[in-house]
Amino acid sequence: MQSSGKLLIDALLVVGFGVQHSGLATLRVKRLVKAKTGIEALAWRSVESLSNVVYILVAAALWQHTGDVVWELTGASMVIMYALAVASWLWYWQLHLFEYDCGLAFGSTTLVSQAAGAQGPKLINWKVGSRRWIRFPVHTAFFGMFFCLPVMTTDLLVLAVVLNVYNVIGSILYDKRIIATAGDAARPYINLTGLIFPPVYRNPAGARDLEMAAPLHWRKPSMHLPGLVVGVALGVMYYFLIGPRAVTSTDMLQAGGAGLLGAVLTGLLLGTVLKPKAADWGQQQTDLSTTVALNAATGVVTWAVIGWVDTGVAPSFAAFLPLWFTVQYLGHVFAFLANRKKWSASLTPVERASGSEKSAQPVGRPAPSATAAAMGQANAG
Repeated sequence: MQSSGKLLIDALLVVGFGVQHSGLATLRVKRLVKAKTGIEALAWRSVESLSNVVYILVAAALWQHTGDVVWELTGASMVIMYALAVASWLWYWQLHLFEYDCGLAFGSTTLVSQAAGAQGPKLINWKVGSRRWIRFPVHTAFFGMFFCLPVMTTDLLVLAVVLNVYNVIGSILYDKRIIATAGDAARPYINLTGLIFPPVYRNPAGARDLEMAAPLHWRKPSMHLPGLVVGVALGVMYYFLIGPRAVTSTDMLQAGGAGLLGAVLTGLLLGTVLKPKAADWGQQQTDLSTTVALNAATGVVTWAVIGWVDTGVAPSFAAFLPLWFTVQYLGHVFAFLANRKKWSASLTPVERASGSEKSAQPVGRPAPSATAAAMGQANAG
């Protein structure tokens, strides 16, 4: 097949990801799903995450490699580009681990809540780290993750360009959903921050003075150390199951299987070894999902480092996100199921507010500000 035909197929594969990703995230789809199945918007995130994982694995298996080099850096420029790429990927995981609550963001806490018969979680935004200046910093990281490659081939350039065009469009659509759902309550934060890049000239202080809830998932960092240790072992397992790289269709299938196995094994291990460190059940699940997420990210990073040392080339990043999502999401579920009695011990019947409505604020958690609560509801929508 001619290179032009291969590049067209690659471009269509990336466009297809954007179509399914944004299509499943639309308010119309979420309202229809809730009306037909009763699944809440926050729980629907789990379906979105699963769809993304499956699509990425299939697209990677169908990807057309051209081998035509656009640029190949050497010397200091190569080192700088490698450093930027590594920093972008590490920032991506830092954002999810420290600036987001992964269990809430990807829906595993909602699924665990349904399995336990508990009230669903409330997604609350906060302004820690880069979110003080940028509303979607994960989308910012994508530019470095896919453009900062020392060796850029034409197919990878198509991936970087088309993906980041969608990245900008998707960010704009996400912003519109927030405004449509939260309305005026979201505007203070939107007015003070940038969409993808910080408002350096317009508002260098960002949302510094805006009152928002503080995150609770890293209140005791030492409790998450088991996730770091188990994550290193997970990375070693990836190396033996997948190999030092993941390029072919068979490799991608092996990566998918390794992710599922890793989710089961590490989830059950962490769920058995860890102990609840909070009186509030919701906080316990936040702690548990954060430890599992650290395990998932450490596993991918460890595998990449081992593969890099072994071959001199980092593994294909096509496998990074499926491995990360699968272990982070399903690992939390299996961690809960490992000892359901232990992780449900503090669960009390959901109290009823006036009438028949459930209390929206879990016991033991500070009430969020109006802006944070509105932004959380908007993100869930």
